[in-house]
Order: sequence, then C-alpha cells, then structure tokens
Amino acid sequence: MDVLNHSDPMTHGSLRFLILLTAGLCSCGRPDAQKSAAAPPAPVEVAVAEKRTMPVQMKSIGAVEPIASVQIKSKVQGEILKVHFADGASVKAGDLLFSIDPRAFEAALKRAQANLAMSQATADNASEQAERYATLIKRGAASKEQTAQFLATAISQKSELAARQADVDEAQLSLDWTQVRAPISGRAGAALLKAGNIVQANGESLAIINQMQPIYVAFALPENSLDELRQWLDHGPPVVTAYAPDTGRLLDTGELSFIDNAVDRGSGMIAFKATFPNAEEKLWPGLFVDVTVKLTEEPDVTVIPAVAIMEGQQGSQVFVVEGDTAILRKIEVERTVDGLAIIAGGLQPGETVITTGQLRVSADGKVIVKNSEASPPAP
Repeated sequence: MDVLNHSDPMTHGSLRFLILLTAGLCSCGRPDAQKSAAAPPAPVEVAVAEKRTMPVQMKSIGAVEPIASVQIKSKVQGEILKVHFADGASVKAGDLLFSIDPRAFEAALKRAQANLAMSQATADNASEQAERYATLIKRGAASKEQTAQFLATAISQKSELAARQADVDEAQLSLDWTQVRAPISGRAGAALLKAGNIVQANGESLAIINQMQPIYVAFALPENSLDELRQWLDHGPPVVTAYAPDTGRLLDTGELSFIDNAVDRGSGMIAFKATFPNAEEKLWPGLFVDVTVKLTEEPDVTVIPAVAIMEGQQGSQVFVVEGDTAILRKIEVERTVDGLAIIAGGLQPGETVITTGQLRVSADGKVIVKNSEASPPAP
C-alpha cells in the first residue's frame, strides 16, 4: 500500500490551486461584487404651475365667403365700347364698369320725346275745347252732347299724354342702362367680355363683384355644443377669431352673427357664420381658416404646458420635481387651450413639472434642470 508523500511539491501546488478556486467562487456570489455605479441624473426642462385667467372657447375650421356676390349683366343689347376697371380692382357702388354703344337708345329717346310733344299739343287743344264748351253750355249756347264729346276727348288725350310720357321714361331708362355701374362695393373679378363684344340683354355675365367689407366666415360645430353656446348669447354675441391654418397668424376678429335653424342629420353638425370687418382684406373668399369662438373667461385656474402631460393606463400623469427627484403623480386635466393644460386636480400652483426629457426619467429618479426660467408659455 502506497503512503501519500506530503513533501511532494506537485501535491502542495494542487491543494493551493483548489483553495484559491474555491475562494474565488465564493466571492463571486456576494452582492457587493454585483453592485454597479449609480445612474447619473437625467437632464430635463421644467415649468412652474401657475394660476391664470383662461378663455372658454370652441374651435373649428371655417371658410371665408362674401356677404354679397353679384354677377354683373347688361340689361340692354349692344356693343361694348369700353371697360372702365382693371381686372381684380376694388370698386365702389355706382362706379362705371362698362360702356355700351348708346346711339340706338339715344335715337329711341328722341323719338319718344317727339311723340310726347305731339301728344302734349293735342291734349292741350282738347282741354281748351272742353273748357270752352263747358262755358257755352252754362249759357245755353251748346248742346249737352257736344260738350260731353269734347270732355271725353280731353280725358282721352290726357291718357295718351301719360302713355307717351311712359315711353320717354322707358327710353331714358334703356339709355341709362348702356352705362353698366357697380351695384355694390367690393372687389371685381376679371372682365369676362372686353370692348368690341356684342352683349345680349340679361345674357352672360360681364363680371362678378364680391363684397369684401364686411365678410362672412362659415363654420360648423357639433350639435352638442349648441346648448352651451346659446347660454352665452344672452351676454352678447360671442367673439370669433380667425387664424391662418399654416402659421397661426391672427387674421381678424369678428362676432357670431348667424346660427342655422337645423342640424345636419348626416354629419350631426350645425352651421354658423361670423361677420368680420376685414378692414385689411386679409380674409379672402374661398380661404380656409382656423376659427376660435370665445364664450367667456375662467379666472384663477391652474395651468401647465400641455407637453408635460403623459397619458398612460392610469390616466394623465406628470413628473413633479421635488429637490432633485422626479415624483410621478396622477392629475386631472379639464381641457387644453393654446398649448396650456387646465388642471382640475392633483397639482398645486408653484409646483414644478418636467416638460422635456420625460423618457429619460424614472419614478423617484434623480434629475438635473437645464432651463433656468421655468414658466408656462404665454397663451
């Protein structure tokens, strides 16, 4: 039987290796060896919740349309001698637009005036005869039959005189119609017929004039908004504002002036119109605009930037910064106006919320604020 030799150097080396391996395996299982360095604070931007007076309003998309649009037509037939306006020019009521050859109508007027003069002479003579016989019959020098005949002739000539006067008036009216004038003030489109064309009476349009000042903006709102809107009509017509849809630039401010008398059954919408002064003519017929109907103002409400709000399974939430720690909190949002969220509960004025960088933030995690001025944007 072999006896283990404790003095063998190979045996001592193997034992030393096993001891070190066992110690290493034991040390790898300790929690201290797995602990990593703490995550750095997340960079964020913040804003402070504050109280403001906010408008109660409704929004829609509207289309600009003229209050009056007139197709200019000639009431007489003739050749157009001259167009007196430039295409697209602004015109005023009464401005001369087209001149039609008046010579035939001037001749007709002279003929009617001549006939009137002849009828006037005949009527005057008949009146004198009737008066003479009326005097003679009182003296017994004329018969009743003769007197009645001359009186009837005088009456007939007066009627003829009135008819000839009507002919003169008609001829004068036709002559006046050879000067085509603007019936309303507005902006004219292109002249559809130029000089040299023969125009027919009440035929094709010569031009179209759209009234520009004031002007309508037509829009629609859901039927369930009608009751709320009508409640505020007793306080005066709501203010309506039109904005450019691409840039948000203010175009004009007007008043609600029309509510349709029925709801569209197909869409569930009701039509409205607002009247705008359009002094600078920023509103153009056919233009689409963003419409805001302001009903009233709600004072002392808590607001934060809408970008601070995160929607999740628990509802609306925000990160509230306390010191250098982000606390996740559930809030109640009443509505959003111009990028500001009106908070109904869960947040107090003066508290700081994170507006940018929420994706890097974890609940109860550390943050570092990048923006020095923390306040909501102006509405």
